[in-house]
Order: sequence, then C-alpha cells, then structure tokens
Amino acid sequence: MRSARRTRNLTPAANPDSDDAACTWTMERILALGATTDLATAAAILGISRSAAYKLAARDAFPVPLFRAGTYYRVPTAPILRKLHLESPPVPTAGDTGGAGADEDGGYSGGDRDTTGCSPPP
Repeated sequence: MRSARRTRNLTPAANPDSDDAACTWTMERILALGATTDLATAAAILGISRSAAYKLAARDAFPVPLFRAGTYYRVPTAPILRKLHLESPPVPTAGDTGGAGADEDGGYSGGDRDTTGCSPPP
C-alpha cells in the first residue's frame, strides 16, 4: 500500500543547449540597451540576483551608480561597461575618414557584430 505522503515532482533542468542559455551579455547587447536600463537588467549583466540588486540599491551599495526615477531605478549603461572593463567603440564624426589607417573592423574589434546569435533585447 502506498503511503499518503505526497512526493514532489521535480521540474526538468533548463536545457543548456537552448538559445536562452547560449545568450550572454556582450558589449553590443549592452550598448543596444540605450543610455540607461532597469535595475533587473543591470543586475543580470553584472551577475547579481534581482532581489540582491534591490537590496543593494536600497542601501546605496549597488556596484555602479544608479538613480531613482519615480518608483523605478535606472542604471546608466556606461558605468556598467566600465565596471566590466569594456570600452565603448569610437563614435564616428563628420570629419572621419571611414576608418582609414585602422583595421578592417574600423579601429575596434567586435563592433556592430553580435557573436552570440541572440537578438538584441527589446
């Protein structure tokens, strides 16, 4: 006879071969976020859980500067790139010669290419 005790049904682990698991935060994806992003996204980029990020933000201890806009926290993307020791690509100016004298990538590696195969976040 079976006991009346219920057993837990474990959900299967996430498939490591799925597209979501393969998506990593690259410099291009971070730049595609715009000038600022929300706290949860910044936490994901930095490898911090969402709940820990809100606790750190409440104590003014979040690893990068942030500001509060109404009831939301906004995090500038430039300090995130600096924290990760990534430099933003050079911005072309009106007098730019189109990368003359630079390598075939226009003077920097990886610009305008998303090597993860992930679509940019909305």
